[in-house]
Amino acid sequence: MRSLSTICLFAIITLAAACDKDDVAENPDDFTVSVKAGNYKVNDTIQFDFTGDADIITFYSGEFGKVYNKKDRISEKGVNKLVFQTNMNQGKLVSDDTIDLLISTNLVNYDAAGIAAANWTNITTRNQKWPTALSNTFVTSDSIDITDFSDAEKVNIAFRVITKRTDTAMQRKFQVQNLTLGNKLSDGTYTPLFSNFANIGWAQTSVKNAAEAWDVGEWNVSASNSINNSAGIPIRTAYPITFNPGLDSTGEGNEDWLLTSAVNLRTVKGDAPSQVIKTGVQGQMASFRFIYKTPGTYTATFVATNSRTNGTSQVIRTVTLTVTP
Repeated sequence: MRSLSTICLFAIITLAAACDKDDVAENPDDFTVSVKAGNYKVNDTIQFDFTGDADIITFYSGEFGKVYNKKDRISEKGVNKLVFQTNMNQGKLVSDDTIDLLISTNLVNYDAAGIAAANWTNITTRNQKWPTALSNTFVTSDSIDITDFSDAEKVNIAFRVITKRTDTAMQRKFQVQNLTLGNKLSDGTYTPLFSNFANIGWAQTSVKNAAEAWDVGEWNVSASNSINNSAGIPIRTAYPITFNPGLDSTGEGNEDWLLTSAVNLRTVKGDAPSQVIKTGVQGQMASFRFIYKTPGTYTATFVATNSRTNGTSQVIRTVTLTVTP
Protein backbone atom coordinates (compact mmCIF):
# COMPACT_ATOMS: atom_id res chain seq x y z
CA MET A 1 0.00 0.00 0.00
CA ARG A 2 1.34 3.38 -0.95
CA SER A 3 2.35 5.72 1.83
CA LEU A 4 0.42 8.91 2.36
CA SER A 5 3.49 10.97 1.41
CA THR A 6 3.82 9.14 -1.90
CA ILE A 7 0.19 9.76 -2.73
CA CYS A 8 0.48 13.46 -1.83
CA LEU A 9 3.61 13.83 -3.96
CA PHE A 10 1.87 12.22 -6.93
CA ALA A 11 -1.11 14.55 -6.51
CA ILE A 12 1.12 17.62 -6.36
CA ILE A 13 3.01 16.61 -9.52
CA THR A 14 -0.25 15.92 -11.34
CA LEU A 15 -1.69 19.29 -10.27
CA ALA A 16 1.47 21.13 -11.29
CA ALA A 17 1.41 19.49 -14.71
CA ALA A 18 -2.21 20.51 -15.14
CA CYS A 19 -1.41 24.09 -14.12
CA ASP A 20 1.51 24.23 -16.55
CA LYS A 21 -0.79 23.06 -19.31
CA ASP A 22 -3.34 25.71 -18.41
CA ASP A 23 -0.64 28.39 -18.40
CA VAL A 24 0.33 27.76 -22.02
CA ALA A 25 -1.06 30.54 -24.24
CA GLU A 26 -3.27 29.04 -26.92
CA ASN A 27 -3.01 30.54 -30.37
CA PRO A 28 -6.18 32.61 -31.01
CA ASP A 29 -6.60 31.13 -34.50
CA ASP A 30 -10.39 31.37 -34.30
CA PHE A 31 -10.23 35.17 -34.12
CA THR A 32 -11.46 36.78 -37.36
CA VAL A 33 -12.36 40.30 -38.49
CA SER A 34 -14.78 41.41 -41.18
CA VAL A 35 -16.65 44.50 -42.32
CA LYS A 36 -19.87 44.81 -44.24
CA ALA A 37 -19.46 45.49 -47.94
CA GLY A 38 -20.25 49.05 -48.89
CA ASN A 39 -18.97 52.46 -49.87
CA TYR A 40 -17.41 54.20 -46.90
CA LYS A 41 -17.04 57.94 -46.69
CA VAL A 42 -15.16 60.30 -44.40
CA ASN A 43 -16.80 60.45 -40.95
CA ASP A 44 -18.78 57.27 -41.52
CA THR A 45 -18.82 54.92 -38.54
CA ILE A 46 -17.25 51.67 -39.73
CA GLN A 47 -18.03 48.56 -37.75
CA PHE A 48 -15.50 45.73 -37.60
CA ASP A 49 -17.16 42.47 -36.60
CA PHE A 50 -15.26 39.77 -34.70
CA THR A 51 -15.60 36.04 -34.27
CA GLY A 52 -13.57 34.10 -31.76
CA ASP A 53 -11.79 35.81 -28.92
CA ALA A 54 -8.40 36.84 -27.53
CA ASP A 55 -7.14 38.25 -24.25
CA ILE A 56 -5.83 41.45 -25.82
CA ILE A 57 -6.77 43.09 -29.13
CA THR A 58 -4.61 45.92 -30.45
CA PHE A 59 -5.78 48.09 -33.35
CA TYR A 60 -3.70 49.86 -36.02
CA SER A 61 -5.97 52.01 -38.19
CA GLY A 62 -3.55 52.29 -41.12
CA GLU A 63 -3.66 56.07 -40.87
CA PHE A 64 -0.47 58.12 -40.91
CA GLY A 65 1.71 57.09 -37.97
CA LYS A 66 -0.58 54.10 -37.21
CA VAL A 67 0.59 51.55 -39.79
CA TYR A 68 1.29 48.09 -38.43
CA ASN A 69 3.97 47.24 -41.01
CA LYS A 70 5.96 50.30 -39.93
CA LYS A 71 5.94 49.64 -36.20
CA ASP A 72 9.40 48.06 -36.10
CA ARG A 73 11.33 50.35 -38.40
CA ILE A 74 14.23 52.13 -36.71
CA SER A 75 16.29 53.45 -39.61
CA GLU A 76 15.42 55.08 -42.92
CA LYS A 77 16.98 57.82 -44.97
CA GLY A 78 15.02 61.05 -45.07
CA VAL A 79 15.71 64.78 -45.09
CA ASN A 80 17.66 66.19 -42.15
CA LYS A 81 17.16 69.84 -41.25
CA LEU A 82 19.04 71.68 -38.48
CA VAL A 83 17.74 74.87 -36.83
CA PHE A 84 19.12 76.90 -33.91
CA GLN A 85 19.31 80.43 -32.51
CA THR A 86 22.40 82.53 -31.79
CA ASN A 87 23.31 85.99 -30.63
CA MET A 88 26.54 87.94 -30.12
CA ASN A 89 27.36 90.69 -27.68
CA GLN A 90 30.14 93.01 -26.43
CA GLY A 91 33.34 93.89 -28.23
CA LYS A 92 33.38 95.59 -31.62
CA LEU A 93 30.85 94.98 -34.37
CA VAL A 94 33.69 94.73 -36.88
CA SER A 95 35.85 92.02 -35.34
CA ASP A 96 37.95 88.98 -36.13
CA ASP A 97 36.06 87.01 -33.47
CA THR A 98 34.01 84.28 -35.14
CA ILE A 99 31.55 81.49 -34.52
CA ASP A 100 31.58 78.60 -36.99
CA LEU A 101 29.29 75.63 -37.54
CA LEU A 102 31.01 72.31 -38.23
CA ILE A 103 30.08 68.64 -38.55
CA SER A 104 32.11 65.46 -38.15
CA THR A 105 31.38 61.82 -38.98
CA ASN A 106 34.33 60.31 -37.13
CA LEU A 107 34.72 62.09 -33.79
CA VAL A 108 35.77 59.55 -31.15
CA ASN A 109 37.11 61.49 -28.18
CA TYR A 110 35.67 64.81 -27.11
CA ASP A 111 38.88 66.37 -25.82
CA ALA A 112 41.24 68.67 -27.73
CA ALA A 113 43.22 65.75 -29.12
CA GLY A 114 40.04 64.02 -30.27
CA ILE A 115 38.81 67.16 -32.00
CA ALA A 116 42.14 67.54 -33.78
CA ALA A 117 42.08 63.89 -34.89
CA ALA A 118 38.56 64.04 -36.34
CA ASN A 119 37.65 65.20 -39.83
CA TRP A 120 35.46 68.29 -39.78
CA THR A 121 33.40 69.90 -42.55
CA ASN A 122 32.78 73.61 -42.10
CA ILE A 123 29.11 74.25 -42.96
CA THR A 124 28.95 77.82 -41.63
CA THR A 125 27.95 79.24 -45.02
CA ARG A 126 24.91 76.97 -45.23
CA ASN A 127 23.34 79.33 -42.72
CA GLN A 128 22.80 82.88 -43.96
CA LYS A 129 21.08 84.07 -40.80
CA TRP A 130 23.83 84.73 -38.28
CA PRO A 131 23.66 87.76 -35.95
CA THR A 132 24.71 90.99 -37.61
CA ALA A 133 24.43 93.27 -34.57
CA LEU A 134 25.71 93.26 -31.00
CA SER A 135 22.52 92.43 -29.15
CA ASN A 136 20.88 90.09 -26.67
CA THR A 137 18.24 89.33 -29.31
CA PHE A 138 18.51 85.81 -30.72
CA VAL A 139 18.55 85.24 -34.46
CA THR A 140 16.92 82.08 -35.82
CA SER A 141 19.03 80.25 -38.38
CA ASP A 142 17.99 78.98 -41.77
CA SER A 143 16.63 75.46 -41.92
CA ILE A 144 19.99 73.92 -42.72
CA ASP A 145 19.99 70.75 -44.83
CA ILE A 146 22.63 68.25 -43.68
CA THR A 147 21.12 65.21 -45.41
CA ASP A 148 24.38 64.70 -47.33
CA PHE A 149 25.93 63.39 -44.10
CA SER A 150 23.22 60.76 -43.47
CA ASP A 151 25.19 57.86 -44.99
CA ALA A 152 27.50 58.01 -41.98
CA GLU A 153 26.74 55.89 -38.93
CA LYS A 154 26.93 58.98 -36.71
CA VAL A 155 27.53 62.71 -36.82
CA ASN A 156 28.51 65.33 -34.26
CA ILE A 157 27.63 68.99 -34.69
CA ALA A 158 29.85 71.69 -33.25
CA PHE A 159 29.92 75.43 -32.72
CA ARG A 160 33.51 76.70 -32.68
CA VAL A 161 34.31 80.11 -31.27
CA ILE A 162 37.64 81.79 -32.02
CA THR A 163 38.39 85.11 -30.37
CA LYS A 164 41.53 87.21 -30.44
CA ARG A 165 43.20 89.56 -28.02
CA THR A 166 43.18 93.16 -29.30
CA ASP A 167 44.08 95.19 -26.16
CA THR A 168 41.53 97.78 -27.31
CA ALA A 169 38.18 95.97 -27.06
CA MET A 170 36.56 93.13 -25.22
CA GLN A 171 36.36 89.82 -27.00
CA ARG A 172 32.95 88.81 -28.33
CA LYS A 173 30.44 86.84 -26.28
CA PHE A 174 28.23 84.28 -28.06
CA GLN A 175 25.08 82.43 -27.06
CA VAL A 176 23.31 79.41 -28.57
CA GLN A 177 19.83 78.06 -27.84
CA ASN A 178 16.90 76.01 -29.15
CA LEU A 179 18.79 73.64 -31.43
CA THR A 180 16.57 71.12 -33.20
CA LEU A 181 17.40 68.40 -35.71
CA GLY A 182 15.06 65.92 -37.32
CA ASN A 183 14.62 63.23 -39.92
CA LYS A 184 11.62 63.68 -42.25
CA LEU A 185 10.69 60.75 -44.47
CA SER A 186 8.93 60.84 -47.81
CA ASP A 187 5.70 59.61 -46.19
CA GLY A 188 5.72 62.66 -43.91
CA THR A 189 6.96 60.90 -40.78
CA TYR A 190 9.09 63.26 -38.70
CA THR A 191 11.45 61.98 -36.04
CA PRO A 192 13.09 64.56 -33.76
CA LEU A 193 16.74 63.61 -33.30
CA PHE A 194 17.58 66.54 -31.04
CA SER A 195 14.49 68.10 -29.49
CA ASN A 196 15.52 69.64 -26.18
CA PHE A 197 18.54 70.64 -24.12
CA ALA A 198 18.68 67.43 -22.12
CA ASN A 199 18.72 64.91 -24.96
CA ILE A 200 21.44 66.66 -26.97
CA GLY A 201 24.18 65.83 -24.48
CA TRP A 202 26.05 69.11 -24.84
CA ALA A 203 29.78 69.07 -24.09
CA GLN A 204 32.50 71.72 -24.27
CA THR A 205 36.19 71.51 -25.05
CA SER A 206 38.67 74.33 -24.67
CA VAL A 207 41.45 74.07 -27.26
CA LYS A 208 43.07 77.40 -26.41
CA ASN A 209 42.93 79.21 -23.06
CA ALA A 210 41.36 76.73 -20.63
CA ALA A 211 40.33 79.60 -18.34
CA GLU A 212 37.38 80.40 -20.64
CA ALA A 213 34.80 77.89 -21.91
CA TRP A 214 31.21 77.34 -22.92
CA ASP A 215 29.09 76.94 -19.79
CA VAL A 216 28.35 73.21 -20.13
CA GLY A 217 30.26 70.21 -18.84
CA GLU A 218 32.97 68.18 -20.46
CA TRP A 219 32.04 64.88 -22.04
CA ASN A 220 30.56 62.52 -19.43
CA VAL A 221 30.37 65.35 -16.88
CA SER A 222 26.98 66.88 -16.16
CA ALA A 223 25.28 69.07 -13.62
CA SER A 224 23.94 65.96 -11.92
CA ASN A 225 27.40 65.09 -10.59
CA SER A 226 29.37 68.33 -10.96
CA ILE A 227 28.38 71.94 -10.36
CA ASN A 228 31.19 73.56 -12.35
CA ASN A 229 33.15 72.53 -15.43
CA SER A 230 36.95 72.42 -15.57
CA ALA A 231 37.11 76.18 -16.16
CA GLY A 232 35.20 76.76 -12.92
CA ILE A 233 32.11 77.89 -14.83
CA PRO A 234 28.70 76.75 -13.50
CA ILE A 235 27.25 74.06 -15.75
CA ARG A 236 24.01 74.97 -17.48
CA THR A 237 21.03 72.64 -17.43
CA ALA A 238 18.87 74.76 -19.74
CA TYR A 239 19.21 77.24 -22.59
CA PRO A 240 20.84 79.55 -23.44
CA ILE A 241 24.41 78.21 -23.61
CA THR A 242 27.01 80.97 -23.38
CA PHE A 243 30.63 81.52 -24.27
CA ASN A 244 31.70 84.50 -22.18
CA PRO A 245 35.34 85.64 -22.52
CA GLY A 246 34.91 88.26 -19.79
CA LEU A 247 35.39 92.01 -19.83
CA ASP A 248 39.18 92.14 -19.93
CA SER A 249 40.37 93.48 -23.29
CA THR A 250 43.87 92.17 -22.60
CA GLY A 251 42.76 88.59 -22.00
CA GLU A 252 44.26 85.73 -23.97
CA GLY A 253 42.54 84.68 -27.18
CA ASN A 254 40.34 81.60 -27.23
CA GLU A 255 39.34 78.59 -29.28
CA ASP A 256 36.40 76.80 -27.70
CA TRP A 257 34.13 74.07 -29.04
CA LEU A 258 30.51 73.35 -28.15
CA LEU A 259 29.68 69.77 -29.20
CA THR A 260 26.53 67.70 -29.50
CA SER A 261 26.49 64.01 -28.73
CA ALA A 262 26.66 61.63 -31.70
CA VAL A 263 23.46 60.91 -33.62
CA ASN A 264 22.50 58.71 -36.56
CA LEU A 265 20.65 60.91 -39.06
CA ARG A 266 18.68 57.93 -40.39
CA THR A 267 17.01 57.27 -37.04
CA VAL A 268 13.21 56.99 -37.22
CA LYS A 269 10.47 56.21 -34.75
CA GLY A 270 8.21 53.25 -35.44
CA ASP A 271 4.47 53.66 -35.85
CA ALA A 272 2.28 53.20 -32.78
CA PRO A 273 -1.08 51.48 -32.34
CA SER A 274 -4.22 53.57 -32.62
CA GLN A 275 -5.43 51.96 -29.40
CA VAL A 276 -5.70 48.77 -27.39
CA ILE A 277 -9.38 48.00 -27.83
CA LYS A 278 -9.54 45.02 -25.48
CA THR A 279 -7.60 43.97 -22.40
CA GLY A 280 -7.57 40.70 -20.50
CA VAL A 281 -10.08 41.86 -17.91
CA GLN A 282 -12.85 42.33 -20.49
CA GLY A 283 -15.22 39.70 -21.79
CA GLN A 284 -15.53 38.63 -25.41
CA MET A 285 -15.82 41.53 -27.83
CA ALA A 286 -18.23 41.17 -30.75
CA SER A 287 -17.34 44.30 -32.69
CA PHE A 288 -15.42 47.57 -32.78
CA ARG A 289 -16.30 50.88 -34.41
CA PHE A 290 -13.97 53.48 -35.90
CA ILE A 291 -14.27 56.72 -37.89
CA TYR A 292 -11.75 57.78 -40.55
CA LYS A 293 -11.41 61.55 -40.91
CA THR A 294 -9.40 61.59 -44.14
CA PRO A 295 -10.07 59.88 -47.48
CA GLY A 296 -7.70 57.14 -48.54
CA THR A 297 -7.09 53.41 -48.73
CA TYR A 298 -6.33 51.92 -45.32
CA THR A 299 -5.16 48.56 -44.07
CA ALA A 300 -6.78 48.18 -40.67
CA THR A 301 -4.79 45.69 -38.61
CA PHE A 302 -5.89 43.83 -35.50
CA VAL A 303 -3.32 42.04 -33.34
CA ALA A 304 -5.01 39.37 -31.23
CA THR A 305 -2.90 38.15 -28.33
CA ASN A 306 -3.33 35.45 -25.72
CA SER A 307 -1.01 35.82 -22.77
CA ARG A 308 -0.11 33.35 -20.03
CA THR A 309 2.74 33.00 -17.58
CA ASN A 310 4.53 30.68 -20.01
CA GLY A 311 4.40 33.12 -22.91
CA THR A 312 2.15 34.70 -25.52
CA SER A 313 0.60 33.73 -28.85
CA GLN A 314 -0.61 36.11 -31.53
CA VAL A 315 -2.49 36.23 -34.80
CA ILE A 316 -2.69 39.19 -37.16
CA ARG A 317 -5.89 40.02 -39.02
CA THR A 318 -6.19 42.76 -41.64
CA VAL A 319 -9.00 44.45 -43.50
CA THR A 320 -8.34 46.78 -46.44
CA LEU A 321 -10.92 49.44 -47.13
CA THR A 322 -11.24 52.63 -49.12
CA VAL A 323 -12.70 55.79 -47.66
CA THR A 324 -13.94 58.44 -50.10
CA PRO A 325 -14.56 62.17 -49.49
